[in-house]
Amino acid sequence: MQLLKHIKYGMAGLLLLMIVACDKDYYQYEKYINKGPIVYPGRADSVVILAGKERVQLRWAVPSDLNIVNYKVFWNFGTDSLSVPGRTPATGDSIKIFVANLAEGSYSFAVHSYDAGGRRSVGSQAFGNAYGSIFASTVYNRPIRTIKKDAVASRLEVAWVGLDAKCIGTEWQYTGVDGGAARLFSPIGDSTIITGCNVAQPISYRSLFLPETKAIDTFFTELKSL
Repeated sequence: MQLLKHIKYGMAGLLLLMIVACDKDYYQYEKYINKGPIVYPGRADSVVILAGKERVQLRWAVPSDLNIVNYKVFWNFGTDSLSVPGRTPATGDSIKIFVANLAEGSYSFAVHSYDAGGRRSVGSQAFGNAYGSIFASTVYNRPIRTIKKDAVASRLEVAWVGLDAKCIGTEWQYTGVDGGAARLFSPIGDSTIITGCNVAQPISYRSLFLPETKAIDTFFTELKSL
């Protein structure tokens, strides 16, 4: 009987301790439960990076979250950043920013959105390249196969050697038949024909290159006399 009595008291004490512990745990979480779940701002969607000359352009779709007050873009492992104001979303709307003064190379960017309470969204990451003197040193004027000058017809025809995938065309500087200075861009092709050109006067040209298909900056070679 004495043993049963001790067991009953022991179980009662253990039950009391469990109730107290549960009450303490509930108190710890009650302040979070009463406030409801934490809602984080929507993340930047469809982040795209376009290459440029010592810079890049970032674009992303504006989230439908009306609570976003600004965005932050991070790169160089988070050591560099810039802030971008948020704005009311509209159908098909996007944000476009430039990150300048970049050394030539590849970069990883992370875009976070923030609400007025400082809560931060999950990051949206994208990768892109900045180009500079290294790329510029690899491009040259397109080699010419043949040149035909017709003084009577004021016509110039140039046949090229090969095609460079990054070359988008040629810029020409010459004298028109009216005696004034003229400039012309001829897109990439096997040959170029220019009319209304005084072929007796100096003619210069240079090739234009894009390091990537959708790059925002064009690289030029030095002007060369024909």
